Amino acid sequence: MIGRALLIWSSTIIVAVNVPSMVGFVSKIKPSEAPVEAKASLASAPVEAESLRSYALRANEQGHFAGRFRINGKPVDSLIDTGATFVTMSESTARNLGYGGNELRFRYEVVTANGKVKAARINLKSIEIGTVTVRNVDAMVIRGKDLEFPLIGMSFLKKLSSYRADNDELKLVN
Repeated sequence: MIGRALLIWSSTIIVAVNVPSMVGFVSKIKPSEAPVEAKASLASAPVEAESLRSYALRANEQGHFAGRFRINGKPVDSLIDTGATFVTMSESTARNLGYGGNELRFRYEVVTANGKVKAARINLKSIEIGTVTVRNVDAMVIRGKDLEFPLIGMSFLKKLSSYRADNDELKLVN
């Protein structure tokens, strides 16, 4: 079914691109207008679909990509960290999100920039920013040392369709 839809969609694009040149339409368009018109007619549907599921973060004054994420539905200011294997947060943030008791078993020893610490592994139901949503994200909770902000690491980023940093903008797409 998907194959048939792709075949029909690609055939429509081929016809839309080639038919105007066959009837002399292209020769009547000014050269400066042709690329814009062709780009708008061919790219309008995919760009709209992508923009509904993407979010761009601007770098802050320190050059970091920070934003207000929703973790398990609760707003939490967080920082993107491509060097972090997991989404990482403090014990107090995890408790504010409803984790505690049996869920926080600090049996892992992890090495951070500040040295070795005990950590617990949890699973976050969802992380959202804008229209981008990722479900079932592995996370680590650090005991004893408060992180100012949770770090949104690779366990989130790898579940996206793509992410790209360009100058001072990070685009997340799912």
